[in-house]
Amino acid sequence: MPTRTQLLPAAHDDSFDTPGTDTARSAIALFRSPLTRMLLGSDGLTTTLLESWAGARLHVGDVTLGFVRPEDAPRGAAALLGTDGDVLVRHSTLTDTRGRMWSWNQTVAGPGGDPALRRCLTDAAAPLGPALQAAGARLGRTVVRAGVTPWPPDPREEAAFRTYRLWSGDDVLAAIHEVFNPAHVPADLRETE
Repeated sequence: MPTRTQLLPAAHDDSFDTPGTDTARSAIALFRSPLTRMLLGSDGLTTTLLESWAGARLHVGDVTLGFVRPEDAPRGAAALLGTDGDVLVRHSTLTDTRGRMWSWNQTVAGPGGDPALRRCLTDAAAPLGPALQAAGARLGRTVVRAGVTPWPPDPREEAAFRTYRLWSGDDVLAAIHEVFNPAHVPADLRETE
């Protein structure tokens, strides 16, 4: 069952510091698994792709929501959004029917925008992408960072991640950082010369 709790500031987090889309494409190409490369580079809904991979429906796990000042948001998120006002920070997970976690997600959204889409961002019961699509958003993504990072539930493990701007039409709706469980999504890289 999803939960709502107050979120602590995360200014130390560098999830959203972004080198750019060309660097992200180069990083994605380094993954050994073609399925991992497809997931990280895709413009489609993450939930739909992971459900295909899992062979099961995915549900939102624990959710934390909070509004923070831009300086207390994950570093680089406000710049991706182009805002200097307070931002909504949402942490969530996607889990399958057996309780296995598939992804750990951090979403940062600026103030304002379409009220129906804002409700989706704060709804702790539904996966974000499908909820936004059902609310009529024309979604697009620009991946700005990808690679390997510590898996949040167990930082000793390395996991594949991507950071992107989520667009609704011509407007940036949110900045999203997704980390994928290495037990399901291979994070190993190709040998480089």
